[in-house]
Amino acid sequence: MPFPHFYLIQKEVYAIPILPYKMEMACLVKLALEEIKPDCIAVELPETIQPQACQAARRLPNLSVILVEKESGPSYIMCEPCDPIFEGLRSAVEKGIDAFCIDLALYDYPEIKESLPDSYAAPKIGLKTYFESYEKASAKQPFKSSVFDQKRELHMAKRLKELSLRYDKILFIGGMAHVSAVLKLINNSHFPTFTPVIEEDITLLAPCSTSYRQIMAEWGYLSLCYEKWRSSFSLQNLPDRQVIIFHLFKEASLEYQKSHAGQFFSYHLKNLMQFSRRYAAIHHQLMPDLFKILHAAKGCVDSNYAYETWQLATDYPYQTNIDHLPTASLTAQQVWGDQQRMRFELKKKSSKSNPVSLLKKDRSSFSFSPHPFSICSYPPEDLLIEKFGHFLKQKAARLLKESAAKTIPFSTSFEEGIDVKETIRQWHKGGLFVKTTDHFSDEISSLCIIFEEEKKSQEPSKYPWCTTWLGEHAQESDMAFFATPLGENIIGPGISRCEYGGLLLSSPPRRMRDIWTDSDYLHCEYKAEKLLMAAIDYAVHPTVVYVASFPPKEKFKRFAKSYGKKIVYLPLGQLSVANLNKLRLFHVLDSHHRREIAGDYIY
Repeated sequence: MPFPHFYLIQKEVYAIPILPYKMEMACLVKLALEEIKPDCIAVELPETIQPQACQAARRLPNLSVILVEKESGPSYIMCEPCDPIFEGLRSAVEKGIDAFCIDLALYDYPEIKESLPDSYAAPKIGLKTYFESYEKASAKQPFKSSVFDQKRELHMAKRLKELSLRYDKILFIGGMAHVSAVLKLINNSHFPTFTPVIEEDITLLAPCSTSYRQIMAEWGYLSLCYEKWRSSFSLQNLPDRQVIIFHLFKEASLEYQKSHAGQFFSYHLKNLMQFSRRYAAIHHQLMPDLFKILHAAKGCVDSNYAYETWQLATDYPYQTNIDHLPTASLTAQQVWGDQQRMRFELKKKSSKSNPVSLLKKDRSSFSFSPHPFSICSYPPEDLLIEKFGHFLKQKAARLLKESAAKTIPFSTSFEEGIDVKETIRQWHKGGLFVKTTDHFSDEISSLCIIFEEEKKSQEPSKYPWCTTWLGEHAQESDMAFFATPLGENIIGPGISRCEYGGLLLSSPPRRMRDIWTDSDYLHCEYKAEKLLMAAIDYAVHPTVVYVASFPPKEKFKRFAKSYGKKIVYLPLGQLSVANLNKLRLFHVLDSHHRREIAGDYIY
């Protein structure tokens, strides 16, 4: 990582160009403070709010809001840890350094929206490179400086020059749009006198417990990570927004599975990170904001998971109003103006629709006494898995057909039909082009689905139960699978609920030996590899379908090719999450006669 310390120097003034309310900028200000060790700090805030701003800095990490009553209406200034300006004031308080707000308070300052580069890049490429890139971009599309800005810059330059007569080393924290101009103006010998606006009323408020989730510029989970870094303070290990987003998704998944009994798989994390990153790129951002993070959670999983993500992302524990400030109930619209909205359409289960709750809620009395030769499956689930297996085989057959298709000039037969796109593309040559497909067998007898890859170091195993089942009739496949322990989750008399980690379906039935004790597969490191090896071995047709988060290794492709077979890979992420959730859960009965009552307990 490039060395992040950078500042502009003009005599006694050290200036750090920043973007407000950005966690990365607050980190760089903290680092620069430790290096420069100034005896005075000046920040780009109106000097009329200095008492309230310094009090708000003393209250950090507790949140504060400065309310400024104007003739045009109230305006609010958010005081939070991830703002670089308030980081400067906070550090000044902690180190016993004098701090000053030196900006000019003006009425009716116009709202200016400037296109700024993503602050995530600043620690990565260095603040120096970042600021130089900003200035180059500003030279091509100049910042529309108004009379208001010129007055503010002159006033800040005047105040800095006055401070330089009293202090040897002044740290100035100012916005990127103004900091260079202010430093140039310090050399002026004369400055005009500006009369600051006298605000009618300035009040420091504490946001109420229902407000902070909406009004924080940097969401609570990110601010909490910044606070942890600040308390331990490391010059090298700066908080990384991308890593923080990943941990947010991961922690939200635990609460989602606990609160909503939802299924969250490893591929969900990959999809969430990819979706949010690409969504951010569309809007010229390196990292997504909270709205895009929640959109990713809602689109890749569901509204319940998005809600849990929002709950965790916006939670901020530092809300102690120890100095008994007046509290205020504020909305994001009041503090920041128009905001994007998101609605969570939460799915709930009715307790009365659950047969278990109608029969017997106390599961402690249920027993499960399996015998190796008496346990059996639940037939409706067998039909469901066979139907899904048939769907995957058809999907793989279509992929094979598409890959084998060729386009040729029409001669004597229309073959598979006219290729309209190629005909238009070659229109200047005249004639038609048709699709043709080489003859191949589209029959598939072996299917391997890996719902979750197990790591070699994962101890104890999440899926310790490994077994092989033979089909009960000609329409049912042989099956081998690894799953959660048998008898761990008993939901009814003689009924155990389990969860697949991976499974193999092979037809025709009654041919498969126990693959878990077969010496041919002892060299396989992982359970998923044993399933794939067995799928290739027991395939009576040349095509094997493999469904997983990651494609098979080359050695398995070579193994299949040596037997004249081919592996067709289908990414797990392309399949319906709802269907996968239904398939992963299955039930084992301790005897065949349990099938008569199983429907009353399985839901």
